[in-house]
Amino acid sequence: MPESGEGIHGFLSRRGFIQVLAAGATLPLIGSCSPEQQALGFRPERQRRTTFITPNEEFFLVAVDPAYRPPLTLDTVRNSWQLELVGLDGTVQSVGYAELDELANRVIPYTFECIGNSVGGSLIGNAEWHVVPLKKYLAKAGLSAEVKSVMFEGLDDFYSSVSIERASDDYAFIAVKMNGETLPAGHGFPARVILPDLYGMKQPRWLRRITLLSDTETTSYWERRGWAGEVPVKTFSRLDPPPTMVAGKAARLSGTAFAGARGIRGVEVSLDDGKTWQPCRLETPTQPHIWSLWSYRWENPPPAGKHSIQVRAVDGNGQLQTAKRTRSYPDGASGYHRETIDI
Repeated sequence: MPESGEGIHGFLSRRGFIQVLAAGATLPLIGSCSPEQQALGFRPERQRRTTFITPNEEFFLVAVDPAYRPPLTLDTVRNSWQLELVGLDGTVQSVGYAELDELANRVIPYTFECIGNSVGGSLIGNAEWHVVPLKKYLAKAGLSAEVKSVMFEGLDDFYSSVSIERASDDYAFIAVKMNGETLPAGHGFPARVILPDLYGMKQPRWLRRITLLSDTETTSYWERRGWAGEVPVKTFSRLDPPPTMVAGKAARLSGTAFAGARGIRGVEVSLDDGKTWQPCRLETPTQPHIWSLWSYRWENPPPAGKHSIQVRAVDGNGQLQTAKRTRSYPDGASGYHRETIDI
């Protein structure tokens, strides 16, 4: 599989690319970003609460080459781009943008998370996508028993393959719109793939070719550099920057939680650095593949001083998020998000 250079200016090595992302994402309330961080999609943090739908302009952006944009526009894509579908026998079929756009008559919510996201980090977002069921498109090439995996290739030469079972899942799609708008150039225009219960590194943007394979082993650009492959998303929870708090005066804490296909059953906060835990209110319905927003009303905050707050989640299977703190390499970060607040 042909490959392009790794990262901007070639300055990032095998595991370094997403480790740099994860390190940058942990910076609390940074007032400015270096040129490298800006190129990788970071922006100064702001005191705000998470919204269920992440606006396009605030959606995180990570790529092998974060500066890449396809040489296509809405005016040119109809005559200069087609999505190829290659069968096991090498037969090539294709669909143009106009046809794909017309077929994308279903709207689904889906949460993307980068495998490089840190504990409590910002490399995660939720949007509504206009989609075509992937299984329906793959069927055009014939889904015989010999098909074991599917390879996706992007205009930027990024590639990733997954099992045919995942590609045929009812929640696998080709997306052409994001939050009601044509896919932004940075987020995959003219088309990107959505695959269930995977980190973003396994879901290429700027699609140009989909190939059916007889190989049972799957691969991707980042797997060849030591990162994990088809691993499920780990349970994640985050406490948004809390508001200014006054001792004895009720305050509202809030944040988000995500567990991929498992969904979120519950969220708890600890107001005493993990000694005891209080149940939170889920503000949005629990759904597979979509994050849940939560809130907690702190009726009587303690006396003035510094206090540590932690958050943890329970997935839809009833499994408590692990407290063990790990880095994102090679299969995603884990641990409880902790914030120290001043009252």
